[in-house]
Amino acid sequence: MAGKLVRTLSMKFILVVLTALSLTATAQEIRVGDYFNNVGSLRNPSTEWKTNEFPFKLVLMYNNGKTTINGNAMFFRIEAAPEVGIEPDEQKIVVGQGRSWAAFKYDFQAPGKYTITTYDREHTLLATASITIEGPKKPEPKPEPVEPEKPVEQVVTKKAELTKEAIIENAPEPVFVEPLAEEELTEEEKETLVFESFYIAFGRTVQSGMLMGQNEKFKGVPGGVDLQVLFSNNEGFGTETIAVEVWYRPQGGKEYDTMVKEMTVPIGKGVTQANFPLNLRDRGSYKVSLYTGGDDPVWIGSGYAAIY
Repeated sequence: MAGKLVRTLSMKFILVVLTALSLTATAQEIRVGDYFNNVGSLRNPSTEWKTNEFPFKLVLMYNNGKTTINGNAMFFRIEAAPEVGIEPDEQKIVVGQGRSWAAFKYDFQAPGKYTITTYDREHTLLATASITIEGPKKPEPKPEPVEPEKPVEQVVTKKAELTKEAIIENAPEPVFVEPLAEEELTEEEKETLVFESFYIAFGRTVQSGMLMGQNEKFKGVPGGVDLQVLFSNNEGFGTETIAVEVWYRPQGGKEYDTMVKEMTVPIGKGVTQANFPLNLRDRGSYKVSLYTGGDDPVWIGSGYAAIY
């Protein structure tokens, strides 16, 4: 009797474990669409795609269900079928703080079948998916026909002498070329340009591109708290300098109405991730706003940190 009870309980335990594993596995998925926003909504998800030209830009999105992704970075590996003739590509992207999803835009270079695999920051397998892209293959260049050269007839003409009056009479009208006027963008348009995947976080140090001691609240110490601010955008920033404004709101205050710091952060051309040091002294909340450098700055995004 006791043996039957033990076996029954063991079977129930195994069933519970398998059910939990099944739910965990189904919660993780990769989907492919043509657009995403900063709250993780994917537009037109599909596994079958058609296009008339390459490169073909699609959004690759990993969703971890209701579970936060481990760490602040992960990897997407894109592998084409052998007949496509493209080497596998691996992309590292930064994950927003506390997010259960991650996405970025990827350029596919040729038609065919592709396998997409995601890994966490420790390269542990998360999920796999496949898509198929139909489209025209690159045409083979055709040699241009060579036409036989035609003999050039020599025509001898006698130049008429031009008088001063004839030159003035036949002179062309002057042409005035106006410079192209740059189209002015509204402030709303400037703030919705290309920074869809912008991410900013605060921590103690940055090691090999990873933010350590990440938090939103830090305990104040004499001399202030030394932090590292990590920021990224998967499509880059289109600038080689970032303008930073740090605004302060005291404890109990309602507005960030005191600017405590203004600086310029140089970044490499075409980078998607960078960081800079920041010292925060007074207790309260801080708003860190980033803008593109130059004479006509564009707002990139803002992050918040507090000293208690």
